[in-house]
Amino acid sequence: MIRFFIIALVFSITGIANAQKQYTYPELSKGSVIDTYFNEDVEDPYQWMENPEDVKLTAWLKEQTKLTDKQKKKYVKSWVLRDQIATMYSGVRTKQKKSYKEKADSLKSKYEFKFKNTRLNRASDLVYRLRGKNNYKRLFEIKEYTLDKGDNVSITNRYVNEDYDLIAIEVSNNGSDWREVYFFDLVTGNKLEGKLSNLRAGSNLIWNAKDVYYDAYNKPEKGRELLDKATGQKLYYHKLGTDQSEDKLLYQNVDTTGTNNFNYFKLGEKLFFKHYYDVRGTIYRALSVANIKPESFYLSNFLLYPNTKGIYISIEELFNNKVVLNTNWEAANGRVLIADITKLNAVSELIPEYDILLESVNKLGKDKIACIYSDKGKNIVLIFSLEGELLRKIDFPEGKQLNYLFENEDNATHTDFCISSFYHPDIWYQLSLSSLTFKPTQTLSVPYEVETLETRYINYKSKDGTAIPMYITCLKDTELDGNNPTLLYGYGGYGTTVVPRFDESLTLWLLHGGIIAVPNVRGGGAKGSDWGKAGRRLNKQTAIDDFIAAAEYLTLNKYTNNNKLAINGRSHGGLLVAAAYVQRPELFKAAIAEAGAFDMLRFSKFTVGSVNTNINEFGSASNEADYNNLKTYSPMHNIKDNVKYPNLMLITGSEDDRVPPLHSYKFLATLQEKGSNESLYNLLLINGSGHGGTLNNKDFEKKIMYKYSFLFDQLDVRID
Repeated sequence: MIRFFIIALVFSITGIANAQKQYTYPELSKGSVIDTYFNEDVEDPYQWMENPEDVKLTAWLKEQTKLTDKQKKKYVKSWVLRDQIATMYSGVRTKQKKSYKEKADSLKSKYEFKFKNTRLNRASDLVYRLRGKNNYKRLFEIKEYTLDKGDNVSITNRYVNEDYDLIAIEVSNNGSDWREVYFFDLVTGNKLEGKLSNLRAGSNLIWNAKDVYYDAYNKPEKGRELLDKATGQKLYYHKLGTDQSEDKLLYQNVDTTGTNNFNYFKLGEKLFFKHYYDVRGTIYRALSVANIKPESFYLSNFLLYPNTKGIYISIEELFNNKVVLNTNWEAANGRVLIADITKLNAVSELIPEYDILLESVNKLGKDKIACIYSDKGKNIVLIFSLEGELLRKIDFPEGKQLNYLFENEDNATHTDFCISSFYHPDIWYQLSLSSLTFKPTQTLSVPYEVETLETRYINYKSKDGTAIPMYITCLKDTELDGNNPTLLYGYGGYGTTVVPRFDESLTLWLLHGGIIAVPNVRGGGAKGSDWGKAGRRLNKQTAIDDFIAAAEYLTLNKYTNNNKLAINGRSHGGLLVAAAYVQRPELFKAAIAEAGAFDMLRFSKFTVGSVNTNINEFGSASNEADYNNLKTYSPMHNIKDNVKYPNLMLITGSEDDRVPPLHSYKFLATLQEKGSNESLYNLLLINGSGHGGTLNNKDFEKKIMYKYSFLFDQLDVRID
């Protein structure tokens, strides 16, 4: 194994001077806008920044970029950091073991695809070949779809139709949630006539012979693409080679406001729908099978269930006329049901709720299902027959995450899965579907000693005494002397659980003696649906309290101290970090908040802020109870005058149409106006980037270097 040697403390990243340095920020005009909420006036002097075409905003952003670049240039050892990060990304090697069993040719895909990079400032092209052939052919060349010089076009999905040698390729321009689809003939590699527009990130496309079903939305108003919510979701039937204007409308969302969307997908040869259904004035949620005929389209409901916040039911697998359902309905930890799709509400329990959390339910060949549970930082797999008989239990190590344990092919004899961690890449195994035994299939080589690192799974007490789980990853010989540079990462929303996954840059941080702490605060899904509810909407402060308590635990237990602690979060995690930042600034030395929502009073006015998912998560300032709650934690509205806040880096994409960059602009402007100028508040604006994080190589490298140069400097981590 190639070893990554860290030589004793020779150089440090020399950067921003610490004590008493004062920063001069760009001057900015203030407006006189006042919004009134329930007879209470709220000043919003930077509301004009919500207009992305305002010339004052353009000039201000240029000055902010100059400030950020100036600070970056002070990190004189960043070139050493750059080389070490490059080594981490290029140094992973894998080799298949001789014992690995290839899938039968009949179960393999007909075509092979891969991405090929040609220029650093463009996303990768897509190339392909017929399986078994030697040479790859270029299929989708990014530069041909770039209209303007600064455009960043990227491939976000592809839908292969092997029966007819066709492919639909979905693309995003500048990371937008708006999507376009192009069609290609895989025999010739030629692009076909026609394209589809006005799809969204959550849209789907399903082949039907040589034609497709897809859903699209009303075309956004020009200039409002980053601001307005998508409305008018409809299902269409498109004949290949025809113009989109000729497509047949099959189904229209009953909610024309865009607040609630329908979803659909294909299992076997059947098309399933999840939608809302009105029964004598009462709205239910429905699971249905779509019946599509040349002259008509209709849905046959087979399950109606309450339209209650927090309830989820997902269709996992189809066996003949029965579907396997994963749900938390009357089971906070999750259970498995089976439903007959030919009858209404013919549902029975297949696997009951246990005292551990059900994460997923996967098909495992023709006659088994794998239920993956989480318990105290580890995965447990229970493999069942279709009659609910337990066939095998498999325990996986603490601090690891099981991935891809499924097999959709009925005739498969074995399947592959992997486990990941915070400090090593995926390690692959192969499971026999007959004996249910497994063994490793690869040897893995990385440019450091994996055995020197570990992940600990602990529980700490939050403000109200609740035990909160947290992963802590570090070198095994880390001394708890209260002086370790520590990065506290959080998310805490939408019932999402942060699980161990490998990140090359974060692993380099660990190898330099850094600690990574990841609490699964309430609002996430670490302990089931009730855990998510406990940090949602009117309970959002609970999630923030949990995150703050994690910082207090790390300092109290001598992992670190307040001058060695940084916090980081993205999207909902950006909000979480910013809220903790303004509420308890003395706890942290630095913060990195990425693509966060910081003006919570106006969050619901833009793009997806008022869709059902986000109303359930945050509420809306148009509701008095929500308003009274939102104003208590909205980061921008809780900045106080002359407070020495931690040094801050905001990161956002200029074309983010999920959490518009206006949040970062307004938050930064308010901080630079009100906060102590002894603190650094700067912005890394990535042009041509959206919320999804799809970046070309040049922008990805830029983001990593700015982020980690800032982090290493702020916590005084020495690098050689």
